Amino acid sequence: MIILTQEQAQEVRGVSSEGAGLDPRQLLGGEFALPEAVLSDPAHAEKHEYLSTLPTREVTEEEWPPQPDA
Repeated sequence: MIILTQEQAQEVRGVSSEGAGLDPRQLLGGEFALPEAVLSDPAHAEKHEYLSTLPTREVTEEEWPPQPDA
């Protein structure tokens, strides 16, 4: 996963191209995460250079906030 601060998440959140957007998810520790797959998705090409400079790491299930029942 690509790891972002709150400020970085705000910078990349939103429309990347027509019909595509980024919405980093917050982790329990306050960081945000995006899947590394966005780096190879042409729909997010405008953000690739910036996102490729950010740290990556594995995120465990315990780091995600609980999801409300659907």
